[in-house]
Amino acid sequence: MRHTIYFLLNGETVTIDFTKEQGLYPQMPVLQYLRNHTRLTGTKQSCGTGDCGSCMVALAQKDRNGSTQLYAVNACLILLGMLDGKHLITIEGISHHEGKHLVQEALSNASSGIIMAAYVAYENGVPFTKQTIETILSGNICPNGSYIYIRKALLLLEEKRTTAQKIHLALPPENPTVFFYKGPMGNYIKPRTLEQLLTYKNTYPTYHTVSGSSGFSVYQALEHPESKPVIDISDTLELKRIEETDAYVIFGAGVTVEAFRETLVRHYPGAQEYLLSFGSLPVRNRASLAGNLANASSVGDIMPLLLALDAELELVSLGKKRNIPGADFNSGYHTHILGRDELIAAVRIPRPSATRKLFAHKQAKRSSMDVSTLTCCMAFDVIDNTLYRVTTGFGGMAPTPVRSARLEVFLEGRPFAEDTFRQAADLVPELFSTISDV
Repeated sequence: MRHTIYFLLNGETVTIDFTKEQGLYPQMPVLQYLRNHTRLTGTKQSCGTGDCGSCMVALAQKDRNGSTQLYAVNACLILLGMLDGKHLITIEGISHHEGKHLVQEALSNASSGIIMAAYVAYENGVPFTKQTIETILSGNICPNGSYIYIRKALLLLEEKRTTAQKIHLALPPENPTVFFYKGPMGNYIKPRTLEQLLTYKNTYPTYHTVSGSSGFSVYQALEHPESKPVIDISDTLELKRIEETDAYVIFGAGVTVEAFRETLVRHYPGAQEYLLSFGSLPVRNRASLAGNLANASSVGDIMPLLLALDAELELVSLGKKRNIPGADFNSGYHTHILGRDELIAAVRIPRPSATRKLFAHKQAKRSSMDVSTLTCCMAFDVIDNTLYRVTTGFGGMAPTPVRSARLEVFLEGRPFAEDTFRQAADLVPELFSTISDV
């Protein structure tokens, strides 16, 4: 075991031994570390909950296939201990020996967060179009409201784009040893294998299990500023797998919502707009399937989709494994059936037949970066213009995400026509008993 992390910061190697570095601890938000301990204050502090984009940075790390990838992430949502083995790039680090990066020149009057979001897209070879710019800038609030000029500048930059330089993607050598730090701000454990993870979860069942920290960091910032003991599963490789068999598409519980979206929409195109409304791209780059499910929110976005897709969950603990229907996971308002030492290991979604369709809709006050008011997901086969094998998932309509057996029976065998769904909509008030948790 070790209590030291190694990472690159703007190309320079950083070593932090938490037993020796006064004032630093693994649960510290990276934003706090950058501004208070490195004096890299180009990364700005504002909301502290991932909503505004002021603290946007770039993070290079290996993906599940071992390839190095660059992601736009919010520094307020990443824990310092999560930087181990990665390369963090701030606004101060994107210039090169010839001067400013082309994105900096194009967006000279924009906030550092917007520049970093565009920089990551540019380096990843994402073309700047009206549609992609919307996604790239999601989660960024421009303090001057100059969105029109930012879009114009990026469209002009696209016209003179050169090959992305990829100059910042070096990573430090991998260290497979378990990180285990016992400190006054709470213990922090970072296992590398599923077996290690289950052993520690069995020994420390009350520790917070954290993957992307998009929820835990907000919880810590708004409700519980004191640090908590953590088991960090962000580098547990078995939880990152995406596997496609003849019958299922299987997603490890640590797969990010963005990676989930990229694969799922190839099988269920109807999930595209729904999953794009899940936070912003930087949030989706961190949020995990397990984190969203284990929160057990009545308005969580992932469970209603899984209910409609008739998904199964694979639950594991030390020496045990069980598969359950997704519909059996939630036991009540913000509660689930996971045992104290049990974890979600994977989500199994049936591969669709050629006749299978998915409809998914999220209703919220804003098109993205907002909690659902309600969600409606529905899958069905269309054969000879008739509905068969209807499955549904609703969020925000009951204390837990639920299927509606009555609605499924009503739609079964009816014509695939607008009038059918209008009649179904008239049934909805009779089918649910909503609650107020405001």
